[in-house]
Amino acid sequence: MKTGNLEFFRAVYGLEKSNDLGTTYDYRLLKRIGAGSHDLHAEIIRLEKDNGYHDRSREFNYWIYFRDETAWTRCTRSGLAITEFSNVFEGNISEDVELKAKTRKGNNLENPKHFIVCQIEKNWRQFIVDIFNDFYPNKRMLINAILREHMYYLPINKGAK
Repeated sequence: MKTGNLEFFRAVYGLEKSNDLGTTYDYRLLKRIGAGSHDLHAEIIRLEKDNGYHDRSREFNYWIYFRDETAWTRCTRSGLAITEFSNVFEGNISEDVELKAKTRKGNNLENPKHFIVCQIEKNWRQFIVDIFNDFYPNKRMLINAILREHMYYLPINKGAK
């Protein structure tokens, strides 16, 4: 699938369970759409409300974890930032850069590698993840243009949450 000349890979997830506080949601892969797939489209993903304890350079409302390890804390993750559409979030999947320099918490520094666009159904039953492989737009203007032209799976709602 493509947005402009940029190829992306889509996966649709269905809600499996959530905690009583509504801060953690686990989703299971329902289907992949389009030619090919992306290794990061795990069978299970977790959506977590941001608790403010993560190292980050920007404000995120949620975190998405791709179940590729046995413990959620070691899984591939991305912060999800709000957009001008109330049911759409954007983020990046980073790659570790192993240097002597580390974060405040002693972790490796990270560099954005894959741009992701996520969509949530109004009742939280479906979660759609689109991954733009080996592409991350560094300019806010470009991110906004991509989000406006993107071919969404669900209808979009104008106006950020």
